[in-house]
Amino acid sequence: MMIRPKLYKLLINRMFNNIFRLLLTVYGGCLMTVMAQGQSANYQPEAEVGLGLGTAHYFGDLNPTGSLTPVHYSAEAFYQRYLGSYIGLRLSASYVHLAASDKDNKDAAYHNRGLDFTNNVLELSLTGSFNFFKYAPGVSGHRFTPYVGLGIGGIYTNPYTLTDQGEKVYLRKLGTEGQLSRTAHDGEKYGPLAIIFPLSVGVRQAISSKLNIFAEATYRFTTSDYLDDVSSTYAGAAAFDPANFKGSASQAAEALALQDRNLDGKARQAGWQRGNSLAKDRYMTVQVGLSFNFGSCNCPMVY
Repeated sequence: MMIRPKLYKLLINRMFNNIFRLLLTVYGGCLMTVMAQGQSANYQPEAEVGLGLGTAHYFGDLNPTGSLTPVHYSAEAFYQRYLGSYIGLRLSASYVHLAASDKDNKDAAYHNRGLDFTNNVLELSLTGSFNFFKYAPGVSGHRFTPYVGLGIGGIYTNPYTLTDQGEKVYLRKLGTEGQLSRTAHDGEKYGPLAIIFPLSVGVRQAISSKLNIFAEATYRFTTSDYLDDVSSTYAGAAAFDPANFKGSASQAAEALALQDRNLDGKARQAGWQRGNSLAKDRYMTVQVGLSFNFGSCNCPMVY
């Protein structure tokens, strides 16, 4: 069957028109996608995840002057949800290595006490943060801000020491201030958990719309005076006599040896000052790290 020239020309025109419309639709869709992606870079992220590494500093009965030395180490992972350009809510999990020794103290009274401890603290906290400047990583002029944070959290602690033979011994189970004794004593039983109140100050800089760097110092107030297993007074040798001790004879002997590790040869008597029960233990971390932004909220552009 022969197709007339006019009909053939009409079919060709229709075919090209349809192809043109299809290409125009595809091109328009691609253009809108590219424009949307470009505009989304100006939107504020919904959240960020990050990792910080740095130092750890203990303040308590084995560091009564508040010295920043010795320096130990810490690590933190966090998720922060933005509630606007200024406010965020942050969930953090941290590992903090704390330690101190009287042998490092130049004051003879503390040096001769001879006590020491190490504590690998595990921490979970919820913190509200406030940016001093409007922070929108995708917008020029809004990529840097100082910030502060205040929150509440919990820690798991289990202080330990090394014996003269190098054996690791966990101290809480021994009751080194008489907690397991039937005799009178000032030491209080303590568990592995405590509450903390972290206070943070830091600075944050966006190096792209997705990546930030930060530096942060966080000071923790705690409800425990036993991060170091030292708080009140010596319970005295009688407290660790097996007849008075609520534990095995070997535990009593170990507790007796570790409750008084004096370096001057003078045995500490019951009631003598061992620590300061009027002040709770505290600790601080100083960290630097990276965080990654993700998601975007339908916020107006920031100018």
